[in-house]
This record gives sequence, structure tokens and C-alpha cells, in this order.
Amino acid sequence: MRRNLTRLCWMTAILMLQGCVGLGAWTLGTRGESSDHPKIAQTRGIVNLRHTVPEGVPMTATELRSHWGEPDRIESRGDGKEAWVYKTGGLRWAGMILYLVIIPLPAMMPVGAQDVTLLIHDGHIEQATRRDWAFKAGAYCGFFGMVYGGLGCGTGAFAEQQASPPGS
Repeated sequence: MRRNLTRLCWMTAILMLQGCVGLGAWTLGTRGESSDHPKIAQTRGIVNLRHTVPEGVPMTATELRSHWGEPDRIESRGDGKEAWVYKTGGLRWAGMILYLVIIPLPAMMPVGAQDVTLLIHDGHIEQATRRDWAFKAGAYCGFFGMVYGGLGCGTGAFAEQQASPPGS
């Protein structure tokens, strides 16, 4: 009976693994992306900074206000431009995650809200900037299948590691 209970505990523990076994540390911080010709969706907070709209078709400030509503904050600038800030829900986090064998130990704190800032000049949107949080850099050694795609050790920026898994 005791032997079966031990086997059941081990099987349960193995099934609960997150696909990662080893040691690692990752830092988190604010990521900001901007575009001079963003594709702005009609849904509040949705902006595509990589696929831009063709020249002459951007959304105006009036259209933006009718689709997204009033901004959460308007900041006047000295050059006659305004920055309209729309919170997109969620927090931006900063800190570190330590990973010891199979247990992640987060040490993070909120540092602000995720938002989209649109630069308005003469009723037209000149630029959009999205601020959210992302994994910045880290180091690991072990099997991190869900994060880095396999067994190995490495360091670097999170985006670099995802783009090229270990051993490639």
C-alpha cells in the first residue's frame, strides 16, 4: 500500500511539472514601442505598430475619440501637440523571477499601468506608443522546454533566446 502511494505521489508531481527543470533567473521591465503611422483599431487600446496604414488614411483625433472615448489623461506639450493617454488594462511589472529546480519564485512589483499614448497635432494622430511589460534578460541551465525549447544553458535577452533556441 505504501509503495503504491509513493508511486502515485511521484506520478502526480511529474504531471504537475511546468515543463521546466533547472536553475534560472529572468528580469522583467517596461517595454515601449512606437510607430509614426500606426494601424489603430476601433476597439479601445488596440493599436498595431508593426503593420502601418498607408499614407493619407490615418484615423483623425475626432474619429479616435468617437471610437475609444475620452482619454484617461491629456498632456499638453510646448510645441502645440497633445499626448492622449489611454490605459489598456493591466499593470506593468518590474523585478525578477528566480527558478529553482521546479519552483518559480517571483519577486515583482507593479510600476505603472499598461497604456497607449497617441501624439495629436492639428487633429491628426502623428505617433502611437504602447507601454507594457516584458521579460528583458535572463540566464538558465536545465530543461526549459516551454521557454527556450530544450535542454541547455544560456544567457541573453528573452526575445533573442525565443528567436533562436539553444543549439541552433
